[in-house]
Amino acid sequence: MTPRLAAVPLRPRRTARALPLDHVPTSLVRVGDTWLRTHRLPDGGSRPDGAAFVLLHGVGISARYLVPLAQELAGHGTVYLLDLPGHARLPRPARALTIADFADAVAAVLDRAGVSDAVLVGHSMGSQVATELLATRRDLAAAAVLVGPIVDAEARSVPRQLVRFARSTWHEPWRVRGIAVRAYLACGLRWFLEVLPAMIRYPLEERLAGVTAPVILVRGEHDAVSPSSWVEALASRLSGPVRRNHRTVPGAAHSVVLDHADDVARAALDALAESRRSAP
Repeated sequence: MTPRLAAVPLRPRRTARALPLDHVPTSLVRVGDTWLRTHRLPDGGSRPDGAAFVLLHGVGISARYLVPLAQELAGHGTVYLLDLPGHARLPRPARALTIADFADAVAAVLDRAGVSDAVLVGHSMGSQVATELLATRRDLAAAAVLVGPIVDAEARSVPRQLVRFARSTWHEPWRVRGIAVRAYLACGLRWFLEVLPAMIRYPLEERLAGVTAPVILVRGEHDAVSPSSWVEALASRLSGPVRRNHRTVPGAAHSVVLDHADDVARAALDALAESRRSAP
């Protein structure tokens, strides 16, 4: 059954301290009984070539976490930043969503926007949503960058993940911690806890095994949530054409997508180039 779609365009906010997303086209989109918010940064390059980048945030966070990355990519194509259902003060769905539910909602929004062959960039839980799209909607995704991919099969429990997250947070800059705390407050503890079990259970390594599109894995040097052993194990399952399919960013932790956006953008552009080289 095709999800019901309804879009509500939002006027850009005019505030004394305008943020980057306050001046870009933004819409609230209803998909079935869930709502998403989409921000669209038009191609700012002098030679637009039709590239599309779709940025997907992690659990409890919002699209604002990905603004530096969007700014890095805006000169190379159109960038779509999505606030996932229940996040960033969006209405909370009446039931807990699975990763497949999140992916279906994202797919419906991209279909409505006419997006295809995009480069997906998913951070943390967003890497799971991106992987699900790679596995189920190959027409939407030409390539992907999975940043801080989770959840390590050797630590698939809430207590172990919380310990790892605390270890990783120790290495995050205070500015990054402040942005994350504000996003978590906007999401709310109740929805965070409702989403957490599905995120912990999602078998990322199994879903990646059948993906043939170019995929690049990125982690921070101090990312205890996505340790090197786990990322290397994921890389060994990839069958796509990328030779250097996993990278570690020195000095970074789990929030590498925010405080090292240039490194993540470089990976996204490499994934785009590889997808075009390998296209039939």
